[in-house]
Amino acid sequence: MDHHQTLERNSTFYDKLRHQFWYGKWMWVAAIALFLLSFGLWQWFGMNMKHIRTGREERLSLLLPDNSRVQLDPRTSLRYREHFNESAQRQVWLKGTAVFAVNQQEADIHHHPRYFIVHTDLLDITAAGARFSVKIDKGYIHVGMLSPGSIYINFKDKKLKDCAVAHNEALEYRKGGTPVVDAIGE
Repeated sequence: MDHHQTLERNSTFYDKLRHQFWYGKWMWVAAIALFLLSFGLWQWFGMNMKHIRTGREERLSLLLPDNSRVQLDPRTSLRYREHFNESAQRQVWLKGTAVFAVNQQEADIHHHPRYFIVHTDLLDITAAGARFSVKIDKGYIHVGMLSPGSIYINFKDKKLKDCAVAHNEALEYRKGGTPVVDAIGE
C-alpha cells in the first residue's frame, strides 16, 4: 500500500463520518439540544423580567423586590427581574431619569456583598445602600449622590477610569468627553 492509497482511505473515512453526522441521528440530537438550550436561556433572561415605562406626563414611584424605592420621571423605562433572591443580583436597566433609594442588604450565603447595580448605555452604577439620582439624555448622563455613602461608577468605555461619587457630589459625562465629578450645585 503506498502513501497515496492511505490518504484516499482516510479522506473517504472522514467523508463518511461527516455525512453520518449531518444526515444521521446526531444532527437531530444536536438540533434538539440547541433548541432546549435556547428556550432555557430565553426563560431565564427574558420571561422573569418586568418592564415599566412612564408616559409623557407620568411620574411613577415603585417598590422593587428588595424594598428599594425608585421614582421614575416622564418618558423613562426601567427593566428588572421580578424577584431578587440569593441567586439573582439586584440589577436594573434604566433609560431616562430616576431617583433611587437603595436598601443596604446583608451579604449572601457566600459572604459576598449584595450590591445594587443600575445599568445604562454609558455606564453602570453600583451602590450598597444609598440615595442617588440618574438623568440620561441623548449621550449625556448626570449621576448625583443624595445621601451619605458613595456609589461606584463603572464606565463602559474602557479608556475611561472608573470612579466613586460621594455624598453631595455629582458626575457629569457626555459620550466621547471626559467625566467630571463636582460638588452638587457648582
